[in-house]
Amino acid sequence: MKVFKERVVHPHESFRFMHMKLDCLNGERHRHSQAELTWVAQGAGLRFVGGSAAPFEAGDLVLVGPDIPHVWISHPGDLGKVHEFSVVQFPVDLLQSVAVPEWSAVGELMRKAAMGLVIHEPVRHQVQGLMVRMQAEQGLKRLAFLIEILGLLIEHPQSLKTLSSAGGLSANGRDSDQTDRRIDRVVRWIHEHLSQNLSIEDAAAKVHVSPAAFSRFFRRSLGKTFTEYVNDLRCTEAAIQLRKTDKPIATVAEDCGFTTLSHFNRQFLLRHGQTPRQYRKAS
Repeated sequence: MKVFKERVVHPHESFRFMHMKLDCLNGERHRHSQAELTWVAQGAGLRFVGGSAAPFEAGDLVLVGPDIPHVWISHPGDLGKVHEFSVVQFPVDLLQSVAVPEWSAVGELMRKAAMGLVIHEPVRHQVQGLMVRMQAEQGLKRLAFLIEILGLLIEHPQSLKTLSSAGGLSANGRDSDQTDRRIDRVVRWIHEHLSQNLSIEDAAAKVHVSPAAFSRFFRRSLGKTFTEYVNDLRCTEAAIQLRKTDKPIATVAEDCGFTTLSHFNRQFLLRHGQTPRQYRKAS
């Protein structure tokens, strides 16, 4: 999951709208200077935004601010199934150049989106409906729908939930290629070895620093400790398995790297507000 800087080009439009159907989502973590609104109409898997790793399923609607690393990845059990999604990418200064006073409220929304925002009801359904209508329009009508969407998000802050505890910028506010490379090396290693024993010493060795330096660097970059992030990702994978398989809970815990069932239950309850058994029953 190497982060790359995506260059978003749309010379004949002020922003870009895309509607796609694919057999899977399996891109690379990337960042760009545009804000991005993504709606998954069909599909399920893992969503990485900044320091957040969480499951997504049909209906997932997320706003990501500029320069935040992000990617949606299909769950292996869903490969080959239709993944349908719509994406809007727009510059945060879209209307600032023509001195529209109302646009100033978008700046505050973008500050919140710097951590990623999941959009919930009651506004989620309205935004999804407007994105469907955007697909059939061009030019000013499509732009009008974008402005209407942003207006809804500004008017309903209670429907917005922050995703990530860390954004995607280095301390000096500029992209850090070295930080991206180090974080991606570690995140990729965690994701590929989730069922194994993952120590901070081994993680530090991946980026050639001492464990103490690694701990500071990791927390500064992702807003959480190495152990917290590993348990986040393990509980995310466990949530997917609990929904999609009938494996015994003890087997799910072992597959996701938890050495004891009691530890798995505690960590899962902390992140999902339910025990694994309750979560499976409610799914």
